[in-house]
Amino acid sequence: MKKGAKAATAALLAFGLSGVCASASYGEGSAFKDVPGDFWGREAIEWAVGDKFVDGYPDGTFKPAQAVVQNEFLAMLIRAYRPADFKPDPGSPDWASPYVDYASRLGWPVVQTSDIDRNASARKGLTRGRAAQLLASASGRHYSVDDSIRYLLDVGLAEGKEARTPEGFGKDDTLSRAEAVTFVQRLKVNESRLRPSPGSLEVYDLSKLNTVAYANKTYGYSFKLPAEWEGQIDIEEEGTSVRFIHRASKAAAGGLLFSVNVGLEEDYEQTNELIRTVYLGAKGDRHVYICYPSDVQYSLEDAKLSAEYHDLSDGIKSLKPTFQWK
Repeated sequence: MKKGAKAATAALLAFGLSGVCASASYGEGSAFKDVPGDFWGREAIEWAVGDKFVDGYPDGTFKPAQAVVQNEFLAMLIRAYRPADFKPDPGSPDWASPYVDYASRLGWPVVQTSDIDRNASARKGLTRGRAAQLLASASGRHYSVDDSIRYLLDVGLAEGKEARTPEGFGKDDTLSRAEAVTFVQRLKVNESRLRPSPGSLEVYDLSKLNTVAYANKTYGYSFKLPAEWEGQIDIEEEGTSVRFIHRASKAAAGGLLFSVNVGLEEDYEQTNELIRTVYLGAKGDRHVYICYPSDVQYSLEDAKLSAEYHDLSDGIKSLKPTFQWK
């Protein structure tokens, strides 16, 4: 075997992209003997393996605590989304080059493969802070590491280890495989596609991103909508529900982006079992929560309107941190 091909094969095996997936069952239904049934990241791991963007190892393990390097994390992100304009190169002696090149074209802050040997940090495990920066970039932002962490914490893409701060987030800690697939899963829930990152560095300020206020006078709650939604949505209040509708898609397919409902705790629990929801808060016995539509609300034949709908829908994640009771 040639030296380059041998190195590439070793890298693939180390990453778990070799196509080998454990099929045996280990303890409490887990597919991997080192991922017990009560492991915090089990659901995300099984989702990632089921989605076929990362695999386990031939010995029946997943190695959830193993460190992830930059190129492995990029491959996870891109393989999870399968963008139509991504062109893999199976014959390349360097398996990672297509992923790094694609991320570079999108403007993400990556260390080029050719520079890794000269960049000691790139050869080590990716830090959680750098992972946050890549996730923010994949969401169409261009922030510093600290601002990327603040953004992820605000929109629910991440949680702090000890506190909701860059330090409490553990920005200098090495990213593990279990953490990596959990981040990818959360991004997939909140972003419909991988986005290019702006060329210039931005300063994160949620109050400036979300500037359009909505206040419900009947139940006394409010939140702020993304600035880019202004003039593009209709708001329909009916009883305990408020519907936010993409105006351009309304006539053709319904256009519902989401609704905000007020109900008892059991109402929320029953709804959460049926459709995707985001819990906002409670006051007394009143629980407020976002409901995503249960069917397609945009025209599949109109690519422009579909893109507009998805761009607006991706902004829903920023509503929760602005929610408050009057």
